[in-house]
Amino acid sequence: MLLVPSTLLLLWFTGLFSLVLLGSGAWLVWEWYDNWAVHLPANPRYLIWGLLLLITAFLGRPIVTLFVGRQSRPGEEPMKPLTGGTVHRVVRPDGTQLHVESFGPAGAPVLLLTHGWGLSSAEWWYARQHLSERYRLLVWDLRGLGQSAGPHDHQYGLDRMAGDLNAVLALADGQPVLLCGHSIGGMTTLTFCGLYPEVLAAQVAGLILTQTTFTNPVQTALGAPLNRVLQEPLLRPLCHLTIWLSPLVRVMNALSLLNGSLTLANHLLQFKGQETRQQLGFTTALLLRANPAVVARGMLGMLEYEARGVLPVISVPTLVIAASSDRATLPAASAYLTAHIPGAKQFMLSPAGHMGLIEHHEAWANAVDDFATRCFESAASKTPSGVNV
Repeated sequence: MLLVPSTLLLLWFTGLFSLVLLGSGAWLVWEWYDNWAVHLPANPRYLIWGLLLLITAFLGRPIVTLFVGRQSRPGEEPMKPLTGGTVHRVVRPDGTQLHVESFGPAGAPVLLLTHGWGLSSAEWWYARQHLSERYRLLVWDLRGLGQSAGPHDHQYGLDRMAGDLNAVLALADGQPVLLCGHSIGGMTTLTFCGLYPEVLAAQVAGLILTQTTFTNPVQTALGAPLNRVLQEPLLRPLCHLTIWLSPLVRVMNALSLLNGSLTLANHLLQFKGQETRQQLGFTTALLLRANPAVVARGMLGMLEYEARGVLPVISVPTLVIAASSDRATLPAASAYLTAHIPGAKQFMLSPAGHMGLIEHHEAWANAVDDFATRCFESAASKTPSGVNV
């Protein structure tokens, strides 16, 4: 999940709305009780409206979910955190401890999957379902998210994340690897291409860039002209405010989950109405688990991101996956990547939002499988017989 100005502002809006909802309900009930306790006429409307607001504040989510998302298909297995893989811990020089898991046959071609910001490797639930029989999947939690510990110096720049990706890549044991990144995962992959061209040429069989961008995401999100105006006077200070008030933001997010406003915001910003209710609930819960301070620091790191210069020198096959109604990363960003990476191909998920790889997980997995098959066959044909890679 790529944090863009509209997302950050809406999260703060839903959080403040949740505090007002809870406070208003408590105040109305107290006003009724205060009058009743001193034997004054107590307006029953205060009690009724106060209780309704309190009930909504704590139990509004089931009502919201009745109107958003689709019913799951019969027999569809519910999404849940990934378990059962081989666990690795990768320690970085700045104190970051990366949680990595591998799934699938040990000798199979490797797909290294990097998730979107604010989520965790659990995002790859469907990737495991569809692809782990044919490929070895390496999934990891970005620094400070999921089960990965953050750095001692609280640095979340894209260059640091690209270094983390390079360290995770070492777990492929020299095998050819397909790098697949969603949102900030794609940004991390492009940064890696610029910082480690020798590794890219030697070991990477191809890239899959899913709904990602080539520059500061403020520039390629819905409302970009306004975003640019608001970046310095509002967005950057709001990120710092989120860091300073992280415990309060956690409480606001929890209240937003209970009253359903966080679920509604996730539905409106990240999907296009094709998601099931359990997909919506699962991704919303992942967002809630993320440390707000880490999320905000990552947003500050994204504001400094730029990868235009890297695109023309990428020499490996590249698949760009876009979504027709992505508000966080407009389809034009994917079109730019396709036009400026030599030989890149584009695949469109439609109708889909920023979580299109979950909304249309079968179509996404089929596109990945087809591209990966061609990439690994090409890599194998270039390897001299009898030589291990």
